[in-house]
Amino acid sequence: MSSIEKAIERLAKTKSDKNRANERISPAEVEAQEKTAVPASTVPEQAATTLADKVSQVAEPTVPLGKEKEQSPAQRSKAKKIHLNYESLSKVGYIVPHSGNKQLSEEYRIIKRPLIMNALGKGAAPIEHGNLISVSSSLPSEGKTFTALNLALSISTELDSTVLLIDGDVLRYSLSKLIGIENEMGLIDLLEDKSCTVGDVILETQIPRLKIIAAGKRSDKSTELLASKEMEELLDELAVRYQDRIIIFDSPPVLSTSESIVLNQHMGQILVVVEAGKTPVEAIKDTLSRLDQEKAIGLVLNKSREARGDNYYGTYY
Repeated sequence: MSSIEKAIERLAKTKSDKNRANERISPAEVEAQEKTAVPASTVPEQAATTLADKVSQVAEPTVPLGKEKEQSPAQRSKAKKIHLNYESLSKVGYIVPHSGNKQLSEEYRIIKRPLIMNALGKGAAPIEHGNLISVSSSLPSEGKTFTALNLALSISTELDSTVLLIDGDVLRYSLSKLIGIENEMGLIDLLEDKSCTVGDVILETQIPRLKIIAAGKRSDKSTELLASKEMEELLDELAVRYQDRIIIFDSPPVLSTSESIVLNQHMGQILVVVEAGKTPVEAIKDTLSRLDQEKAIGLVLNKSREARGDNYYGTYY
């Protein structure tokens, strides 16, 4: 029996415990010191100029993780910064610094370890674009945003890893609303406005190793933009130029929108969040059938209570 089948079997058993599972949880513009040329084999010739212009604004030369060149005070002063409200986030279960939720923190240490290994090319087998990670779910409200932000927060504590968290759910933009950046320029602006660069939309936080990109403005063409060649090329560019950074997308639910399938096609790793005792097993099977089985796929069990305690936790398969 495969690990996915074991996970589905466990989830089916969990449904009998539904009544016991109470839902608790319901940059800045950085100038490149050196511009890195994009290999012709990586980006089509016709897109090389526009994509290089967009990404090279913040692309650093490949250096060891955590060893990026330090910016001058003048450069840092230009950076757009946001402040994460630790108190509010901690109240709803996020593992912000000094939150005190040791069990949940430990669960995310378990979840992130294989993701980091794959992202850095240290897994059992090489994964193309392994540093691009999608966090999705089958249906809305299963906890994908909760998982994406907590995963980013956990990885940002690593000594040798930096994180770029992107709100890819451009219809609901739950992540942007959660941290109060729904009015900031973001992913859609980057795709729609050819003069907009990655440096225009990256937001720094008070956590040095965590940067965020909002969903951006609303657009009637959001589906088409995410499915566009521009999006595909942008993701390829991010994966190549940010090999030293782990990029996490808070993606739309797989069974609710077409955008998630489009995003997941370009990811190296995919996490599917499952709500314990609620997500139908058939929905999980349907979701997995729509994903590329050649990619690294994991399931995270959310809103489940372990017999040894009352804390919520996520389990990685």
